Amino acid sequence: MKLIVCIKQVPEVSDLRFDNETRTLIREGVRNEINPFDRRAITFASEAKKRFGGEVVVITMGPPQAKDALIEALGMGADRALHLLDRAFAGSDTLATARALSMAVAREKPFHVVLCGKYSVDAETGHIGPEVAELLGLPNVSGVTRVEFSDSLDNAIVDAETDHGFQRIEAQLPIVLTTAESLIKPNRATPADLEAAKKKPYTAISASELSSDSSIFGKSGSPTSVSEIYSIESKRKCEIISGSTGEEKVTRLVEILLEEGLFRGWKRTEPNNVNPPNSRTVGKQKPFWVVAEFSKDGPRSVTYELLGRGVQLCEKLGSELCTIVFGEISRSNVQDLIAHGSDKVYVIRSEHLASYSSDAYATALSETIRKFNPFAVIAGSTSFARDFMPRVAARLGLGMTSDCIGLELDEEERLVQLKPAFGGNIVAPILSKTSPQLATVRPGVLVAATSNLARDGSVVDVTSMEHVPLSHVVEERIETDPSVVKLDNAEIVVSAGAGVGGPENLQVINELAETLDAPVAATRKIVDLGWLPQQLQVGLTGRSIGPELYIAIGVRGAFNHMVGVGRARRVVAINNDPNAAIFKNCDYGVVEDFAEVVPLLRRKLRETKAESTIGLRRA
Repeated sequence: MKLIVCIKQVPEVSDLRFDNETRTLIREGVRNEINPFDRRAITFASEAKKRFGGEVVVITMGPPQAKDALIEALGMGADRALHLLDRAFAGSDTLATARALSMAVAREKPFHVVLCGKYSVDAETGHIGPEVAELLGLPNVSGVTRVEFSDSLDNAIVDAETDHGFQRIEAQLPIVLTTAESLIKPNRATPADLEAAKKKPYTAISASELSSDSSIFGKSGSPTSVSEIYSIESKRKCEIISGSTGEEKVTRLVEILLEEGLFRGWKRTEPNNVNPPNSRTVGKQKPFWVVAEFSKDGPRSVTYELLGRGVQLCEKLGSELCTIVFGEISRSNVQDLIAHGSDKVYVIRSEHLASYSSDAYATALSETIRKFNPFAVIAGSTSFARDFMPRVAARLGLGMTSDCIGLELDEEERLVQLKPAFGGNIVAPILSKTSPQLATVRPGVLVAATSNLARDGSVVDVTSMEHVPLSHVVEERIETDPSVVKLDNAEIVVSAGAGVGGPENLQVINELAETLDAPVAATRKIVDLGWLPQQLQVGLTGRSIGPELYIAIGVRGAFNHMVGVGRARRVVAINNDPNAAIFKNCDYGVVEDFAEVVPLLRRKLRETKAESTIGLRRA
């Protein structure tokens, strides 16, 4: 069995600092390491080689110091290292990087598996795996948690995590897989392993060895560019609630939250929603497309958020707002999309779209883009869109930005995609040199469109060319925990950390969440211990959420967790350790034993909620 692992050397994200005057990241003194997800890919490949025999080849593209990462990978069990090392590669965006990597990988044929991390923790795009797969014409599965290879090594059954559960996918080999955090525990190279690794084969590859045209790499081969970067500074109040007893502190905390709008409508500085106009004046600008995503109950909330921003941008552009739907759709769902701002609903029909397949979805959307030539195509930054949208970008040679927290228009009416990076330390406004412009947007960051039943719209049927999917879903499991579904757009979230002591203590957390009609979230430690499902994890390697109120109970406040709640408007921390890091990144802190104050908080909130309800009825 031959496995190829694509890795990246990244800076230790928590050590990075930003210089506001020079608008640059301060890398001095920052340690570099192998991307955490890539460590899992290396470990998985090494274990597969032990079982099936064969070879593990590790490859990276980077400056001379990236050789250190390759040596470490060799120490972890890889047999050979390939280093794409050339100034011509400098300044590559994800597509230019995937192009170079795919060309290097193609030189290694035949092989069985190409492995990448789910994403790199510095840029967090998740493009490379799907784009490499598209450029090589291979199936891909993102966020892999388990793999079963056939004895003949011609196909595989792969379990992959989704936003709301898991899918089991069957595909032929060779295949490209991106590794989830739960796939395998990464191993570490010992000093003896590293010394031995220095004697293993290492090959540097120049751009000219991959192509006679070096312009397809680096900055010249990159369809996206960053105009500038700026930092996101924490503006938390860091107020520790005073009081001689836990009950006094709870009483004061509830008073503060009531003043800020708890149970009465939170005080906000921006509108709660966007109202679509009855009709829209359409100019010469190309249409603006939103890719719709559905749950069993209809469009996912992120679809309404994308339509809300689309309504605002189309007003400035003078263009149509259109929605893209894969497969069959009910009449009521069509009317719902139109009521929320869509002028046209493009329904792409094919028997191969009945269940999800990244290459089938990418093929269908690419064909439709070529046919109708829109201005931009945006989708939610969900497990599905982050999987198939990069394949569209690679197939059409387009620039793409993932996980945006905002979309703007510049003076030239170009779409400016606001992309957070380096764990949320900075925001980079990204522009694309290609058209249409592609982007995915984080759920919960945009203002949703409301329903306007007076609107009219039309349906456009699009027949997709016959494309036999390279992979297909054989089983899908939706998590039954209602918190999984509610997390994206919850107004209040209650989170549990390892400081609660044990799974038996989650009961009081759940009771508080029930009182607030809030979902429960978890830190990575809680998930690793098996106390709560992975889909509830918030943080750098979990979900990013932006509720009005985030109540963290027994949460230490590690950097990797707090970047997942950077958009929360209010953070309340309850912890018995006064030195816990979370008290430096919260708005209100209660230094008490959670077992004492959480029941008090729940009782006080229940009383206050009942009083508020009675007051509203009287009003």
